[in-house]
Amino acid sequence: MNRKHLRILAVAGLLTLTSLPASATYPVFDATSFAKITEQFNKLQQQFDELMKQTDILGKISKTAQDQINAIGKLGQVAVPVLNLAKLGQQINRDISCLLPDFSKLMPGVNLDDVDWKSICARRFFYNSTLWFDPRDPDSWKFGEEGSPDDWAMPEGGSWGGEGNEPNWKNPDSPAEQRLYFAARSAARKATEERRAQMAREAINTGLAQADRTSTELAEINQDIIEELESQSDQAIDVKTLLATLLKASLHQSRIQVQQQQQMAQLIRIQSNMLLQFRPAGDGGEQEGGDE
Repeated sequence: MNRKHLRILAVAGLLTLTSLPASATYPVFDATSFAKITEQFNKLQQQFDELMKQTDILGKISKTAQDQINAIGKLGQVAVPVLNLAKLGQQINRDISCLLPDFSKLMPGVNLDDVDWKSICARRFFYNSTLWFDPRDPDSWKFGEEGSPDDWAMPEGGSWGGEGNEPNWKNPDSPAEQRLYFAARSAARKATEERRAQMAREAINTGLAQADRTSTELAEINQDIIEELESQSDQAIDVKTLLATLLKASLHQSRIQVQQQQQMAQLIRIQSNMLLQFRPAGDGGEQEGGDE
């Protein structure tokens, strides 16, 4: 087949293709539908752009808020000096040592080495054994500075040890032992009453001193603190300074509560001593002077 015949076949094929009808197998381009789709796409693009702008704005707001949170969290860098607040704390620490009774002076002759001052139960046992007197139990008697009969000289010389054939004042059989028994009981009662009187005197004096300081100097310090905090809160120019001032105010309130607790403890001590004075030193069944 030569080139002429090839050209004739090619032209015939093209004519055949162009003569075919537009059947459903081949889609027809619709310019109107394409325009609508393009318009919808443009609207979606605009909405997407607007959403991205809003997201960017929210991101900036979130970063600003986070920066504020971070700034607020660093309150330690904000100095809000309250001079009288520090003075109040120092005063409370000094008063603590003054409010605790000095038992070595109030109860001479009493062994304080084995007392567990951190336990309420141990303190209760200590008070029970030092401020109350059981005339029926010589082993529980606690004497003053003069000591117990074991340290006293016998009328005939020697000492009251209670061992072997030595006289035993706790279980008297002889007239001499009975006299010493009664003398020891009287001395123990006297020492108990003296300790009670010392405790009451200490509670009264401490209560008066505490009332004086609370109504004068401490009241003045607290008033100065309130004025300082009020002034600093009015002058606060940012959230950090205001929060720092509020924290100082909370600290002041906590220290006032410590003062109130000290006052309540002292009031309980005074009331307890008042009840103690209404009760006899001996809580046993002994009658005063009945067997002496």
